[in-house]
Amino acid sequence: MNTRTETGHVPAKASFTSWLSLAVLLISTLYTYVDRQIFSLQAEPLRKALELSDLQFGLLQGLGHAIFAAIVGYPIAWLSDRFDRRVVLAGCLALWSATVMASGFAGSFIQLFLATSLVGAAEAGMLPIVYALVPDLFSGKQRQYANSALVVAGRLLVGLVIAACGWLIFAIDQWRPVLPEAMRAMETWRLAFLLAGAMGLIFVPAVLLVKMSSDRPTVPGLAPGTSGAPVWPYLREQVVTFASFMIGVGLLVFGFGATGAFIPVVATRQMGMTPLELGNAMGLATFAAAVVGLAVANAGLGPLSRRYGALLPVRVLTVAALGSGLFAAALPLARNPVELFVLMGLHQCLLMAGTMLFPTALQEMTPAPLRARLIALVIMFNIILASLSPAVVGALSDALKPNPQGLMYAMSTTSALALLLAAVSMWLCGRQYADTVKAARAAEST
Repeated sequence: MNTRTETGHVPAKASFTSWLSLAVLLISTLYTYVDRQIFSLQAEPLRKALELSDLQFGLLQGLGHAIFAAIVGYPIAWLSDRFDRRVVLAGCLALWSATVMASGFAGSFIQLFLATSLVGAAEAGMLPIVYALVPDLFSGKQRQYANSALVVAGRLLVGLVIAACGWLIFAIDQWRPVLPEAMRAMETWRLAFLLAGAMGLIFVPAVLLVKMSSDRPTVPGLAPGTSGAPVWPYLREQVVTFASFMIGVGLLVFGFGATGAFIPVVATRQMGMTPLELGNAMGLATFAAAVVGLAVANAGLGPLSRRYGALLPVRVLTVAALGSGLFAAALPLARNPVELFVLMGLHQCLLMAGTMLFPTALQEMTPAPLRARLIALVIMFNIILASLSPAVVGALSDALKPNPQGLMYAMSTTSALALLLAAVSMWLCGRQYADTVKAARAAEST
């Protein structure tokens, strides 16, 4: 078991149990992508069964998740800062499983909207809790490796989740004759939601068995059972650092969303790629970007950390935003699919390198008793901006409709401007970031 030393620090070398615990956290949260893949793979049967318009179907996948995530993300994080984070995370997984199963019983748009919104509410609490748990398992350079593993594995394994959903749907149709009589007549998408939700319950005890350094976070100056340490006094003292960090990371997410949502559309609409060609190109570019981004983010940790010290995560995020913005601005220069996806890979590679240091930056600038709540605030802001970027690109594209390159220009300009502004905001954050890190450690030792 990975336990704290008498000085209150996690040992420099993590145990096998720590890495096993990280794998449980990763697989548990990665599994929650399943519901969105069922939506994608069963889009037409589901839409026709419930007689949904395209607008209603779009609302099911975006707005409900974003609204409920923004509303409940902070309260869930508050609970995880006050009580055993494993229990709160297990509760989120149990709620996710129950609401995914409820989606399978929905008989109208309103019912499915409520169910998917509660799915989003359950998902909103998971990532802040996982990021808050990592420092209890790893320290120093190994913590950065653990954070990178969460980001990279999440990117690379989503493809396996999609494939697994495809096999799940295939298996349902193959095994339908042996199902209980009441289930045989149910649509495939309903059975997929029911099975996916039921299997999600497996992860509830797995998370509860994760070995941590303590069963609940220690709140300096407070006895067990009293209310958690307040966030706002600390946030007021460090408002410039947190505001510039939140804006910088939010604009990074906004810029990434602008290209991620519309590069496939550009490739098919303007360059005539087939779905098979597009899938292969997207998969290869994304995989290469993740692998190279991992190497870039971790290869220079030694020499760069000696030069920049505590400022390293913010400096990497600044450079990543600047470089990625320049590649986004270059996208209109692509004249064929190869050039488009090479530029996309370079654009995403730098974003991935920065993203891998995002958890470390957040963990360093947040005191342990406040960590989940402060991380939740940043992630809630990211969710809101991420949901807005496709709408902004779409509105600009509609305004430029007479131009055959209108969508390309709208996507490229929106992404490049957001990323360059992100670089400026992260640079401003770096001016006070080291002082905020010191204040966070001082708050922990009070």
